[in-house]
Amino acid sequence: MEKHMILYRGSLKSCNYRCSYCPFSKHPMSERALEKDREQWEAFVGSYQERAEEMMLGALMVVPYGEAMIHPWYPEGLARISSLPGTDAVGAQTNLSFSVSELLTCYQMAGGKVDKLRLWATFHPEMTRVEEFAKKCREIRNAGIHICAGGVGVPENLEILAQLRKELPDDVYLWINKMDGLRRAYTEKEIEAFLDIDPYFVEELALVPADVSMCQGRLFVEGDGRMHTCNIGTVLDKRWEELGEKIDGDTMEDYFPEPKCGRKYCTCYLAYAGRKDFKKRNLFGEYPLFRILF
Repeated sequence: MEKHMILYRGSLKSCNYRCSYCPFSKHPMSERALEKDREQWEAFVGSYQERAEEMMLGALMVVPYGEAMIHPWYPEGLARISSLPGTDAVGAQTNLSFSVSELLTCYQMAGGKVDKLRLWATFHPEMTRVEEFAKKCREIRNAGIHICAGGVGVPENLEILAQLRKELPDDVYLWINKMDGLRRAYTEKEIEAFLDIDPYFVEELALVPADVSMCQGRLFVEGDGRMHTCNIGTVLDKRWEELGEKIDGDTMEDYFPEPKCGRKYCTCYLAYAGRKDFKKRNLFGEYPLFRILF
């Protein structure tokens, strides 16, 4: 039987980095707002644990607005879920600004299975040096954690991204996201250079028409309980806390509502790689949304 993957985004909207282009670097959160995020996350983790077997949940990924892994409740919650016998993987998008040893201590003390942890690490050239970022990636991989790394395909950053590729271990995939707001097409020379760094960069350049028939069994959950089929999809009629209420007997549709979209195209990796027709599933494994090559 097919297992399912859940994406989660809480009310956290702050980051400890100060990248010039990012709105979350300019959005401080009060202690009460952070406490609300913690409460939402812990409630979600508890309900996930209760439903995991019935929903056949195999993986969970946190995709925050900002940086989640510097807040201990996130690694602790991921640890709790990783200890479930049916869980294959847990993880998060992160800027790697935490201490690896402190993260591991927090995760393992909460019962976390290190071999199930996945980190999607984004390189921010305004905030960290190539050598520092690559060293932390090696440290994470050597600790037994699966990791991918990547950055935005800014043409002016080609040289530094190529340097990062050289510094990273060969078995750590370095992905390149298409740059939003470039306001022009990439030149052939730029495309070739990015393909030298990320051989699958061409997937970012393709226009993937939306097709909800390829999206049954997907869920993107927000901290307040609202749900979407994916991170850019339309809000669904049901909320997370309502899942399991019987519709027509005991079927998986009770847990995975009919998908909704509202988009013409799947415009980011989290949208197109979660579809059943994603062509690179044989490379990225059972849960391609982690973006880790196996």
